[in-house]
Amino acid sequence: MEHLLEVKNLTVLHKKNASVIKAVDDVSFYVDRGEILGIAGVSGCGKTTLALAVPSLLSQRSKITQGEILYKGNDLVFLNEEELCRLRGKEVSIIFQETKQALNPLLKVGKQITETLELGGSLNKRENKKLALEMLARLEFSDAENIYGSYPHELSGGMCQRVMTAIAAISAPSLLLADEPSSSQDAESQERILSLLLEMNRNHNTTIIIISHDLSIIRQFCTRYFIMSSGKIIEENGFASLSFPQKHIQENPEAASAVPQIEPLVSPLLSVRNVSNVYVNRNLAFFGKKETKPVLHNVNLEIRPGEIVGLTGISGCGKTTLANCILGIVDYEGEILIDGDRLQNSKNKSSLVQMVFQEPGVSLNPLKKIGWLMEEPLVIHKTGFVYKSAQLRAQKVDEMLHKVGLDASYKTRKVNELSGGQKQRVCIGRALLLEPRLLIADEAISSLDVSSGVQILDLLKELRESLGLAILFISHNKDAVKYLCDRAVEMKEGRLFFPA
Repeated sequence: MEHLLEVKNLTVLHKKNASVIKAVDDVSFYVDRGEILGIAGVSGCGKTTLALAVPSLLSQRSKITQGEILYKGNDLVFLNEEELCRLRGKEVSIIFQETKQALNPLLKVGKQITETLELGGSLNKRENKKLALEMLARLEFSDAENIYGSYPHELSGGMCQRVMTAIAAISAPSLLLADEPSSSQDAESQERILSLLLEMNRNHNTTIIIISHDLSIIRQFCTRYFIMSSGKIIEENGFASLSFPQKHIQENPEAASAVPQIEPLVSPLLSVRNVSNVYVNRNLAFFGKKETKPVLHNVNLEIRPGEIVGLTGISGCGKTTLANCILGIVDYEGEILIDGDRLQNSKNKSSLVQMVFQEPGVSLNPLKKIGWLMEEPLVIHKTGFVYKSAQLRAQKVDEMLHKVGLDASYKTRKVNELSGGQKQRVCIGRALLLEPRLLIADEAISSLDVSSGVQILDLLKELRESLGLAILFISHNKDAVKYLCDRAVEMKEGRLFFPA
């Protein structure tokens, strides 16, 4: 029987300055029609490179040097761009890991969804819009019409991921590659996305390849799976080399409780008092009707020095908006104090609060090398002797890279040479270089594999203990919140709810 997709002895080389690495090293596998295959492995093992190689979406620095990619018996390696364009979307679709980079910032969401149908030959605009709205509703958007008319920057990271799922799924392709399809989703939205994929598999016999570091997803949804390491397949239908965060907590119960006790009488480092925020949208360009949408409603929150507070809630509930208010990125009503002083009045905001953003690829300049990106905060904020000396700056960058699990060789790489997890580690290290007193971590481990995620959580604990760092940890991962945080609060529709 002919396999729907068969990869034979595939090798992908990636050029890194003067050196070349094997991102995919002599990999062979197959997937049959209607099957769900899982691919797992730590960050940087080659999972995403393998997925991008199938529809020929590799970067210019990457090149297939050996092997075949047979789809319905045809070798995709030798197809020209015109032939590949006819195949992509209609026959083979992909849900990208970094959705905000994959979505066109200049086009509204609805246009990007219906464009897939138009490229597949469906030119009935009214029918296309109807299908798009139905797909958005199936992905748990309560106001599908509003989402249809929004731009990507107006949506949260989790919402963008669901939009990306809609784009990939709406044409019911024969093969769907899902690269971390639910990494930045709350449990309910995650279930909705995976249920949609299962529905496509059952109703349309869609073959699905799920790439994820969430082992519970792969165990639950995949008929077969394999694990990659250093570009190779090292294990099939087994997880002996990986562990789950909850297991880590159960085996180390003292680790979850071994945290400094916060003295209740200590003055708060962060005080959020009656903060409200309204999102303003103007339709039909500059002269269109102005619409307002309340996002935050009288939010009150205190974080004390050295305290780690978890913030949970479904996608789009206002978590990231609250973080942006604390940073002063967006306007708000109410009062936000750092050490009893308004953050806007502080002369040195950067030494008080820093943020690790949800989308690491969007946060980093793709034209610069990692060493330059890491050193940039030290160059901009020349507040001490360390920052003025190039040698000491380089030494500090090396130390920080080591702390986040990367070696000094990464300084010569560019952003597109890193995996999603490696980019996130760079962002965390970059945020900590100025030794802030408060760190806001927005889904800081969502794009990391399990072992790397635990490593980052342990790093944050270590920094809290050594520096007295306070952390606002925004996450959908309840196990991670339980493991890391002293206490947790939940946001629902822009309001904070505190556990009894």
